[in-house]
Amino acid sequence: MQVIPGSRGGRRSPSATARREQIIAATVRILAESGYGRTTFERVRQRAGISSTRLISYHFGTRDELMEAVLTDIALRAQDAIARRTEGAPTATARLTARIEAELTWIARNLAAVRAMYEICVNARDAEGALRYGPEASAQSNLAELEPILRAGQESGEFREFDTTLMALTLKSAIDAAIVRMTQPPRLSVDDCVREITTLALLVTRRAS
Repeated sequence: MQVIPGSRGGRRSPSATARREQIIAATVRILAESGYGRTTFERVRQRAGISSTRLISYHFGTRDELMEAVLTDIALRAQDAIARRTEGAPTATARLTARIEAELTWIARNLAAVRAMYEICVNARDAEGALRYGPEASAQSNLAELEPILRAGQESGEFREFDTTLMALTLKSAIDAAIVRMTQPPRLSVDDCVREITTLALLVTRRAS
């Protein structure tokens, strides 16, 4: 699910870092609650409890820069959390199931961030009116994470032969479907979704006995 349009900047003072995090957190909440169109500097100022919108433009310059910073922050936080839960997995099978579990667990615990990311990806546009990011950015980042695991499983003999791009897209679609089931009634728990999607992943990738 990671979309990382940029990277964290150079060194900042602790106070500047704290202020940026405060502004980003307020922006995430407004995006999740009110949508992209209503996420203005003034609303962010009010939600963050700061005295002037100049404090926002000092750190981010423009609304587009703020939205890119939000995307980057969410994506890196998700990436870090997922990496911590998947590192050390001894086999491709273990890495695949650990990644699915880690991603779904992170999403379930950070629904506002996921909603904020969605709002930016489907609404932010450049000067020509084209989408800056679009949902395909998330798909590509997932492919970049899943395909190496699938290829490693084929190389080790754990997985059968299949097209790794198609399989990665299929698993991403299953994860997206699980997000819907976790967030829309009648809801499934994250544990139920993890169990179903990891079972699916194992069934569709395993070698015939």
